[in-house]
Amino acid sequence: MTNEEIQKVMEFIIKQQESFSEKLEQMREIHNLRISSVETAVVHLYNAATDLNKAQKDLVIKMTELTEAQAHTDQRLNALIDIVQQGRGRTPEA
Repeated sequence: MTNEEIQKVMEFIIKQQESFSEKLEQMREIHNLRISSVETAVVHLYNAATDLNKAQKDLVIKMTELTEAQAHTDQRLNALIDIVQQGRGRTPEA
C-alpha cells in the first residue's frame, strides 16, 4: 500500500469511529430519557398505590362506622316495633 492509500484507509476508519461515537451518544441519550420516563412512571405508580391504600383504610373505618350505626338503627327499630305491637295488644315475636 502506498502512503496515500494508507492515509485514505486511516481517514475512513476515523470517520467510521466518529459516526459510531455519535450514534453511541444518541443511544445513551435515548436510554437516559427512557430511564427517566420509567422512574417517573414508578413514582406515579407508588403515589397511586399509597393513595389507594389510604382510601382503603378510610373505607374500612367508614364501613365499621356504618355497621355500628346499622346495629343501633336495628335496635331502635326493634324497640319501636315492640311499642307498636304492645299498643295493639300483641306480644312481640321472638
